[in-house]
Parts: sequence; C-alpha cells; structure tokens
Amino acid sequence: MPSARKPGGARPRKTRPAGAAAAKKAPKRRATPAAARASARAAAETAGAQAAAERAGASAPSPSGTDSRADRPAGRTIVIEQYASGIGCQVRQKKTLRALGLRRLRQRVVRPDNPAVRGMVLAIPHLVRIVEGGHAA
Repeated sequence: MPSARKPGGARPRKTRPAGAAAAKKAPKRRATPAAARASARAAAETAGAQAAAERAGASAPSPSGTDSRADRPAGRTIVIEQYASGIGCQVRQKKTLRALGLRRLRQRVVRPDNPAVRGMVLAIPHLVRIVEGGHAA
C-alpha cells in the first residue's frame, strides 16, 4: 500500500473550507478583577470629584496640590503631614498612609477631625504628625 507521503518528504497540507476560517473567532479577553476594580474606582473618583465641585459651586475640580477652602471638608479639620518614609514598614502601615492620601515626604493633607482619622494617625505615629488641628472651616 502506498504511503500518503511523497518521496521528497513533504507532507500534504491540510486545507480548511473557505467559510470555516471566517466563522472561527478569536476568544474574547475578559477583564481581570483587578482591572475591573481599578476602572470602577476611577469612575467613582471622577463622579465624586464632580459632585464635590458642584457642591462647592465650582465648574471643575481644582488641581491637586492647592489648598483652597472649597477642597476642605466641612466642620473641624486637621492637617496631617508625612515626615517619615513608609519604606520598610509593614504593609498595613503603608496602606494606612495611602488611605490618608499621603504619598511622599513632607506632603500635607487636610482631613476631617473625627475618630476614624485620628485612629489612623495614631496607628502610624512614627510616620505622620498632626500639624494643625481643630480649625473650623
């Protein structure tokens, strides 16, 4: 019985019908849970910034780094400054820094003076200090 191969060693090429190649689609890539959370977080931050701007009477959110009265929370506030690096600290302490909005040394943020924020500051006293406190907005 003769072999399917030709004497030169080349195999016969398998061919598909013309419609089969067009009908087969590449699988859709699903977004990872982390990417979905990041996009949802970005959308929530944008919506929150727009809502805050509308409440403050501004047409657009003020650029970061400015400390205007419109950016300050209502009621009593405290100013928190990061004076030590989070490098080498526990992950929980780094997350507390980020939750307070601190990203670099000597950065100051204005936060409401409430037990939750005070507890966060007390959890990392070696990294942050309260610069100003108890001022009414």
